[in-house]
Amino acid sequence: MSAEAMDGGHERAGFVVRPDGTVVGDDGAAGALAAALPYAGRLARRAGELVDVGDLRAMEAFGTRRLTVGVTWTPAGEGTYRAVPTPAEPRTVPTFMVVGGADPTAAAAHCVERVSAVEGVRWSSVVTAGSRVVAAVGETTAASRLAEVGTRMLAILRSLEDQHVAGFVRLGFEQGVLVGASLGRHALVARTDATDDDELLATIDEIRAILADRDLSTVPTQDRAGLAGSGTVTEPAPEVTEPVPSGPPPLVGARFAGAGDREPRRPRRRRFGVR
Repeated sequence: MSAEAMDGGHERAGFVVRPDGTVVGDDGAAGALAAALPYAGRLARRAGELVDVGDLRAMEAFGTRRLTVGVTWTPAGEGTYRAVPTPAEPRTVPTFMVVGGADPTAAAAHCVERVSAVEGVRWSSVVTAGSRVVAAVGETTAASRLAEVGTRMLAILRSLEDQHVAGFVRLGFEQGVLVGASLGRHALVARTDATDDDELLATIDEIRAILADRDLSTVPTQDRAGLAGSGTVTEPAPEVTEPVPSGPPPLVGARFAGAGDREPRRPRRRRFGVR
């Protein structure tokens, strides 16, 4: 849908947030939803940069309402958001049991494996409100970046949940999709190439049911050895630096040729009584 079409005769179907912050149309939330979109868009764009999937092109959020947003960017990096909120179809959240009983660590590990089994999903992770990666599996990026992506996804979910349109967020980029789902104060984050959300949404409903009574804040951070051992996360190579000399820099140039081989000049003795 073009900006002109929504700016003109289709205000009732949606609204537009322009780069200067002006809003055309009614967001149905007294302007609060329109104000949240640029904030969420900037967070999402940075998350895409971190996992190298290109620029942000679309956002979708599902809650008591469904929000579909098309995004375009100016050369200065300011976004135009064309949004259409619609009523969401109610979904029945199932009840599940998971191997491991009440052990939240086993439950979190089971859930990321379950999401990664969905066709098209490249990796999945659970990130806590404290920016800790407590479970991750798949072809993920560096652990430090994974935590930052999760933190940004949490902020997006919270900003849109305040407007009753989130619980599940789908961010469409030029080269892939990031999805996020709220797990209380924490978040599930995954990258997928799939275009059909039905199976993924059903799996996320399952996972939210499994983790509903688990205290994820008690799950230890997944250490680097555990991540690297499964081949799921690759840390960036350490930066190579040259050793810093402890003494003063050497004298260079023809003027100082051989200066390093000379012995220090001894002070000349003065004859007694001669100044």
